[in-house]
Amino acid sequence: MSSLKRVLVCAPVLLAGMAILPQARAENPPPGAINCVEGHVTLDGQAAVAGETAMAGPGQLLETQQGHAEILLTPGAFLRMAENSAVKLDASSPKSVRVELVRGEVLVEMVQVDKLLSLDIVDKGADARLEKAGIYDFNATQPAIAIYDGKVRVEDDRRVISLGKGEELALAGDGPLKPRKFNLTETNPVYAWSRQRADYDARASEWTAESLIALDGASQYATGWYWNPWFKSWAFMPARPYRVSPFGYGYYAPNAPQYMAPVFGDFR
Repeated sequence: MSSLKRVLVCAPVLLAGMAILPQARAENPPPGAINCVEGHVTLDGQAAVAGETAMAGPGQLLETQQGHAEILLTPGAFLRMAENSAVKLDASSPKSVRVELVRGEVLVEMVQVDKLLSLDIVDKGADARLEKAGIYDFNATQPAIAIYDGKVRVEDDRRVISLGKGEELALAGDGPLKPRKFNLTETNPVYAWSRQRADYDARASEWTAESLIALDGASQYATGWYWNPWFKSWAFMPARPYRVSPFGYGYYAPNAPQYMAPVFGDFR
């Protein structure tokens, strides 16, 4: 029996127990919300923390030393930082988010793309606009972009190019931008950490959906970020009734007409 079915079968007991607990709620934090900190991470030189009100605002420098961090971008987009890396939120508005990779390496997982919103990652002067759900690796040490899944449009002051799944692009040099194929099975430490976080984020979403069903029947459901007080994490609720993330984990909406058991696995 799926965990969702167990919730529905045991609803009277669950409701009695959950009535005294804080309810998952939609807040839709602005881009830059710090969702996870592990190890030594700083925000403008001060120890960084994760939580419901933790934010990296425009112009602030979020840095990892011996640690990792995860921040939220547009709804359904997670930016995860490798060790010894730094990012800065360049600009944020209701319609556009722009993040600069200052140092090191980050991976962006996009579970959902909203055509009305734009998300750009700047890596060594090259502006990469993420156009599809996918997994994107950005490296500033040896400037390059690798696409494990998805589609990105890369532009600098002279050149424009589109990349797709299984392609990577070196950003150094003044010559033409020429993508090349890479082995999708060859991953790195930030990819491994991101896959662990993707599992956790999907489970937080599952339990958030179940709590909304149990507590209010999802009558006020809307896509976006919901604060989950049990996981102490922001959870993403998708626009579609059911969606499989690029890492292969299941997300479903609490107002879906038919429910599927959650999926947890790497489908690369």
